[in-house]
Amino acid sequence: MDPHLLTNQVWSSLSQFFSQLGPSVWLQVVTTLLAAIIALGGAVIAANAAYRNVNKSRFEQAEAERQRNRTSERDRVVGILHALREEILQLWMIVAEDLGGPIENLDLKRKPLPYWSYNQSYFSVFDRNAGTIGLIENDQLRSSLVRTYMFAKRLVDQYQGYNRMDVRASTNSTQPATGASADTTYALHAGALTLIESYNALKNNIDQLRNLLDAELGLKKTLLPYIDSPDPKQPGANRVQARESRA
Repeated sequence: MDPHLLTNQVWSSLSQFFSQLGPSVWLQVVTTLLAAIIALGGAVIAANAAYRNVNKSRFEQAEAERQRNRTSERDRVVGILHALREEILQLWMIVAEDLGGPIENLDLKRKPLPYWSYNQSYFSVFDRNAGTIGLIENDQLRSSLVRTYMFAKRLVDQYQGYNRMDVRASTNSTQPATGASADTTYALHAGALTLIESYNALKNNIDQLRNLLDAELGLKKTLLPYIDSPDPKQPGANRVQARESRA
């Protein structure tokens, strides 16, 4: 069969069918179509509104979760700062008790500095939380914290070397044939002057760090020996003797 002829026959049949429909039927058809269009539009609008509400709810939940994480992170950093503050203050208490007197009142004409015995890590809190230091938002506090611990570790390392020289000098001095050599004595004096510089650098940095931590944490200032000493003769006395020894 010719497709063109078939199309004409179908169109003729449909035309006859629609021509037999009355106005009321056409009105009902149009009304039904409009109702369907309105219903479809309402469904689309409702779906969009529901989608936006779901996205808004998800965004609010994600934002609340991020806020909780930020709060938890800040609380963790604050807790670590409290622990670091306690560690650095106790470290200075130990250094001041063991070395403060001999270093602050050093007399190079006598035995320069005593043997300092230590058998534990004084930086356990810092070492365990080194990765958290970068989370501290206060740039000055973060830099001061790292710098102070570097000076503290340098003082400990230098004193280890000084102890070894002191042991060798003590061993040689008990042997009448040799005695302590001039080189060993000079090395002890030079080592003592180096320790004085490291001690003073650590003292100044602990003073600055203590003040920064107190301001950051809202704490009352803790007085420290040889840093907040009421005796004006103690601070800086070793610097004068060190300069005189070099001269």
